[in-house]
Amino acid sequence: MSSRTPPSLLLRIARRGIVGVVCLSLGMHWALLQGIAWTGMLISFAREGAVIEAVEKTFDGQHGCALCAKVKEGRDSDQQRPQQTGQSLKKMDAVLVEITKLIAPAGENISFVMIRATMAQRNERPEMPPPRCGLA
Repeated sequence: MSSRTPPSLLLRIARRGIVGVVCLSLGMHWALLQGIAWTGMLISFAREGAVIEAVEKTFDGQHGCALCAKVKEGRDSDQQRPQQTGQSLKKMDAVLVEITKLIAPAGENISFVMIRATMAQRNERPEMPPPRCGLA
């Protein structure tokens, strides 16, 4: 059984929150929404005909749904927005400082005494196999 203690609930929530904020800042929410739109289109087109035709209609770009149009508008508006590099770098530095406060150092989780004891147990020579009868 491992002697490592699981991270606290607050730490796990904080890590997931940070991952969520980074994903939003990278624009991954648009990819998620586009995937949802494609899934809905694939299901609706498959009800009308063959699955191959449904896949072709879904990904040809000519049979887009309302959600696809909203995703395209959102991506375009995100790209047109001017980036303020100075402020975003300051914000990123603040986030990185907070991340380092949340993550516990590895030294608290690893006990070198236990590793050394385990290595000492494995350091013994293996038992010699029983002698075999020689065939003459």
